[in-house]
Amino acid sequence: MPITELRSKIDKIDVKILRLIEERVEVTKKIGEAKRKHNLPIEDKGREDKIHMRLVSKTHLNKKLIRKIFTTMIDYCKDNE
Repeated sequence: MPITELRSKIDKIDVKILRLIEERVEVTKKIGEAKRKHNLPIEDKGREDKIHMRLVSKTHLNKKLIRKIFTTMIDYCKDNE
């Protein structure tokens, strides 16, 4: 497969990833609303640790990479909750 086709495929995957991130952010906003309503803390380190462990167990990718990606995303979502 030519490199231009491969790059086009990556571009399409990137857009899908962005849409999923947008969806995740919207759900976390709703979680933030529920937490405020019930006077719960925004941060839940236990939940974050479980997310990291679950995701790392589902991939062959580098564990540090997965942790870094999801830590960044979780931190962003917490800021927006």
